[in-house]
Amino acid sequence: MNILELRNVTKRFPESQVPAVDDFSLDVEHGEIVALLGESGCGKTTILRMIAGFEVPSGGIIRINGEAVSGSGIFIEPQNRKVGIVFQDYALFPHKTVWENITFGLYRLSKPDATNKANDIIVLSGLQGLEQRYPHQLSGGQKQRVALARAMAPEPKLILFDEPFSNIDSMRKHQMREDIRDIIKKTGATAIFVTHDTRDVMTIADKVSVIRQGKLMQTDIPEKIYTYPANSYVADFFGKTNYIKAKISPEGYETPMGVIRTKTSLPASLKDVVLSIRPEEFTIKDESMGCFCGSIVKERFLGEYKELTCKVENSSGPDTEIVIYASPAVKCDGEKCYFKPNEGKINVLNDE
Repeated sequence: MNILELRNVTKRFPESQVPAVDDFSLDVEHGEIVALLGESGCGKTTILRMIAGFEVPSGGIIRINGEAVSGSGIFIEPQNRKVGIVFQDYALFPHKTVWENITFGLYRLSKPDATNKANDIIVLSGLQGLEQRYPHQLSGGQKQRVALARAMAPEPKLILFDEPFSNIDSMRKHQMREDIRDIIKKTGATAIFVTHDTRDVMTIADKVSVIRQGKLMQTDIPEKIYTYPANSYVADFFGKTNYIKAKISPEGYETPMGVIRTKTSLPASLKDVVLSIRPEEFTIKDESMGCFCGSIVKERFLGEYKELTCKVENSSGPDTEIVIYASPAVKCDGEKCYFKPNEGKINVLNDE
């Protein structure tokens, strides 16, 4: 069952003729961690604020646990939505200790019950020994944990994060991402977080929605969005890729560097297409049979892999440049490189 449903949600601000969010839909299942990914100003934070109840949608409907909270003349106030929020700046009470911050939302419980619940979440969040410290005495990572613990203590149906790692230094981000995911999964909570960083998505999210100028570009698991992006915008957002113009033919994809043969059944209606193939989805061979041959024009060592830029000659038009990620141990034949794309990782873009 979905814990959250957004159907055709739109938000228009009076000062702008262009909608901040345009016909956005999303389903979130119990226990999922979902990322809203996009550039600054794309509408992702506005979506989060509408879910929380801080903004009223101009159109569409939002349901939490099957109950409409916005739309069709209905509006449930934020405090009645049972949604926890971790703000970008943490929004901790500076005059309250860690313990007091965490227990702030447990006022409806008896003192013994509140104490037990706070102790449990402190242990789960790794905050033991910090209970009597004030926010100014904590590191950025510790503040993040306190903010998460405070949001989770009342056991909300849904937890919302606004750019959760923007104030964490780069040295600690990787560990914090893993820690936050572990805490959320251990509690069985459902979470939605806003980010512009694809590394957040790859580390934490079960599912990601890519947003551009208020419109939904694609929703899927991170691996599928990375390998099979719907369009060039999504492809570029997740890193480097090779764009290759092609024509559909009975043999496969006819490209300027030759035919890429495929066992995949190709739709007859498609003629001119653009392929997207990630640099790591090429296999380098020791022989030329069944391979393309490129001249290596640039080679860069990047630690775990090396980046090869290969130029494939085309007698009837511009040469094609292909970027390939290869193991540092791979040796090519002098300045030449024989390679072929991995069959299942060739993606046809839907750009119009």
